[in-house]
Amino acid sequence: MDPEWIDRLRALVAPASNVAVLGIGNELMGDDAAGVLVVRGLSERAAGAAAGRRVSLFECHTTPENYTGALERLKPDLVLMIDAADMGAAVGEIRMLDAAAMGSMMHSTHTMPLSFLAQYIGRTAGSSVVALGIQAGQIMLDRPISPAVAGSVRQAAQAIAGMLSR
Repeated sequence: MDPEWIDRLRALVAPASNVAVLGIGNELMGDDAAGVLVVRGLSERAAGAAAGRRVSLFECHTTPENYTGALERLKPDLVLMIDAADMGAAVGEIRMLDAAAMGSMMHSTHTMPLSFLAQYIGRTAGSSVVALGIQAGQIMLDRPISPAVAGSVRQAAQAIAGMLSR
């Protein structure tokens, strides 16, 4: 049986013909790299290539707001933001987050609250915006990603690539 986040995300991805995925985080801060690494994993898997679906992948790092112009031009049906989160869960746990939870749970190594960014993208690009959070264990300068989060990054990249390729 698939975890709840997979079922929820699959239902959102299935009808979308144009999807943008934003990988958010700081690769110098341990587990905060999770979102960027998921997008990199999707790129390696050529996500969406066989589905006739347009998939745009963005390694946003700590400035996802710099990609709003591109999203406005692309007008994706669905924007998926992926970032490390503090959900009070076990390290590496993956969850879908609604817009209200983005502001309080997503890590703040980026400059703009993701809840505000999601609203802005929804208005300017006409996209549905959802977030996938990966529970961070350690966010400290010059630390490697923890084994639990690294495993979740691989799991998320594999699951999302499969969804985008159908």
